[in-house]
Amino acid sequence: MSAPFQPVPHHLKTADLLLINPDFSKSELGVASPPENHVGLNRIAGWLAERGHTSQVLDTTGCEVSRTGPEELADWLVANASRYRMIGFHVNSWNINHILRILDRARGILKSKKLIFGGPLPSSEPQKMMELLMAQNLGDVALVQGMGEKILVEILEKNRFTGIDGLWAFENGQFQTGGKIALTGEEYAQSPFLSLAHNTFYQNYYKPVLESGDLGEFGMELIFSSQGLDLNRGCPFNCTYCSVPQYESKMVAFSPKRVADELEYLAREAGFFMFTFTNSNILFLHAEWIREFCRELIGRGMHNYINWTAYHHPSIASGLDVSDFNLIRKSGSDTIVFGVQSFEEKILKLFMRPLNTPEITEIIREKSKKAKLELTVDYITGVPGEDLDVVEQAFHYFAENNVECRNYQLKLYPNTKLQTLGLDLTHHDLVPITGNLAPELEAYAIVPKDPNPRAAMLDAFIREANATLIKNRPVRMGKYLIRNPEQARELLENEIPNNPDIPDRVKGSMSLALREMLKPKKRAQTLNDLDPAAMMRLVVLASPDAPPMLLAMQAKLRREMGEGKFAQLKARYESDHA
Repeated sequence: MSAPFQPVPHHLKTADLLLINPDFSKSELGVASPPENHVGLNRIAGWLAERGHTSQVLDTTGCEVSRTGPEELADWLVANASRYRMIGFHVNSWNINHILRILDRARGILKSKKLIFGGPLPSSEPQKMMELLMAQNLGDVALVQGMGEKILVEILEKNRFTGIDGLWAFENGQFQTGGKIALTGEEYAQSPFLSLAHNTFYQNYYKPVLESGDLGEFGMELIFSSQGLDLNRGCPFNCTYCSVPQYESKMVAFSPKRVADELEYLAREAGFFMFTFTNSNILFLHAEWIREFCRELIGRGMHNYINWTAYHHPSIASGLDVSDFNLIRKSGSDTIVFGVQSFEEKILKLFMRPLNTPEITEIIREKSKKAKLELTVDYITGVPGEDLDVVEQAFHYFAENNVECRNYQLKLYPNTKLQTLGLDLTHHDLVPITGNLAPELEAYAIVPKDPNPRAAMLDAFIREANATLIKNRPVRMGKYLIRNPEQARELLENEIPNNPDIPDRVKGSMSLALREMLKPKKRAQTLNDLDPAAMMRLVVLASPDAPPMLLAMQAKLRREMGEGKFAQLKARYESDHA
């Protein structure tokens, strides 16, 4: 990567702790990775700062495309590790391969550092994760299972790992087991607002653009990139494919006023106006919570400039009145998002989802339509034994009713209940998501052994339907729907500058986006993923040392096309490249 890694806050030359999100999953595939702010690490950094401890956050999203990103980060750590007392890594099934490459290359310098690992994978498989780390011939390592805020304060204050209750650790040759760390409702309520000083997206991308008044190499999507925000932790449901209940079994939540306060702060101080609530489980457990939240935003005039999206549970959303849907829309959200996952009863039963999901979906569709709300759903395919007739009926229902359907392929994550339910995998291969360096952590993509042209056709159908639907949607900016250039010009020149409810920094970010709409620049760099044609080229031309997931996609394509046709396509791509 030609651009240096940029931990934030920039002004710190040394810190107690460096928190790293090493995400190269898109970069190593040749796709530009959109820059992000890692909410979990940001919360931890803010918590530590309030208690007198210094930290920096390093997030590799947004870095340039590179197959050797982990090695380059390792070299950066070799040069900079002396600046930090301890180093922490966010670990999940998709980046453990990268982390192991980093540890291998930087082992000489990292052996002298205290290393901490936390996140979904350590929470799901702490024993196996500790065994894997201890085998790396490092020095002192610790693993946080669950929420890291409290225990990190204790670690920094005591400057050791062993003897700290709940912490998995290997230190000075001694090994101790730990347990799940959690925050009480009262402790969670005291969490500080997201720290702008530790916000990598804001400091490295958003703030420079706002201050310069020029999007530079970025397009309008930088301004419209949503700031992620959590408002609860835990989940009261038990979906068999989901790992959240393993390490966040008890739900704690902010109050509606607390969430509105944080949104208002981030808009006023940073200029953010697009927000996505990142909870992967459920946003609103009680109808009265969302009513109070929406009224809070409207009462403050925040609906003039705030846009937000959230993930709802269908059982909760279907029970809301049409008046609630209208309130949601007025407060700044124009889309209801929820997980359908399947319309097939046996799969709903397998996933422990509501068996009346098709009926619930229709109820939500009708209410959202009356309130003029868009509808987006998640659907999981690739389930062994699934009925493609049901999938086809579902996809056509979504397309005919203007429902955006995000089609996800089934994956098995560590320690989830789905792994114990005896799926018939006779006709499928399990490809380790973790890569070849950590297959024992048991996270898998489920890949059919034989070609299934119909499944591929259905996936292409729903993707095309989604693209058409999204293309025809008007752009929403605050309370304004923008359908044509004249409208955009009126907003830029009159409406937004003269609206006293819109904070000055938000006016600046909105104006940047409107100017880009009216006169877009041509740019070589894009924050969008590869289109299907480019992805096909990437898969076909993948070399033997390509990431495991890419090689699995290539093998599947070989089986589906046959070796002869595959060789012809590869030769054509190589000729075009030459």
